[in-house]
Amino acid sequence: MNALVFLSSQQVDAEPLVTGDVIADHVGLSHHAVNSTINKYLTIIKRKGNGHVTFEMQRTEAGRLRKVYLLNEKQSSFLITLFKNTAQVVDFKDQLNEEFYAMQRELIERRAQFELGKQFSKSLHATIADSQIKMHGHEYSTFNRLIYKQALGVDSTKLRKARDIPKGEAITMYLSSDEAEAVRLVKNRVEALLDVGMDYQQIKQALQIKGVVYKVTLQLPVKN
Repeated sequence: MNALVFLSSQQVDAEPLVTGDVIADHVGLSHHAVNSTINKYLTIIKRKGNGHVTFEMQRTEAGRLRKVYLLNEKQSSFLITLFKNTAQVVDFKDQLNEEFYAMQRELIERRAQFELGKQFSKSLHATIADSQIKMHGHEYSTFNRLIYKQALGVDSTKLRKARDIPKGEAITMYLSSDEAEAVRLVKNRVEALLDVGMDYQQIKQALQIKGVVYKVTLQLPVKN
């Protein structure tokens, strides 16, 4: 894959998109020609995006601003039908379809993991509340930090900062399917260890023996 498709955000309800510039590069047309085609059929393209089409303004090397369209699967598929079916266009269409399909599958898995994770979180919260562990009202947040550290190799505070997750929003909305599965697995382990009467330190040691489930590398957001 050549990473033709990207997500509108890191959230589980993100939408897969492709830029007009990527389409231009792969169908052998100029960016201006593709933008002109989009503008000509803008009414139809908007209809395939629930009444709107997304774009962003980018600055060229010459310092000028130009519009770059961000198209969803239906919009990009319609746009490509307007071009001649050269071998290059047909090959690109096939690649794009494959990437949209792969991204949709990933989003379905992420959403399923998110819903499953909510159930595990409720169960874990109840188990912690029923345990004899007392941390001045911070029992769940303390265990949550431990869980993320053991699941992904980073604590929840650093993960929230690195992915620019707004305060009050669930971190699980910003996890890949593999990351969410790792978190769910560690939550399950913690709940099982609580059920047999282990305290926080004992649980921490037991988890460390198992090691990190799915190591992630974080990149802090660039400050403008």
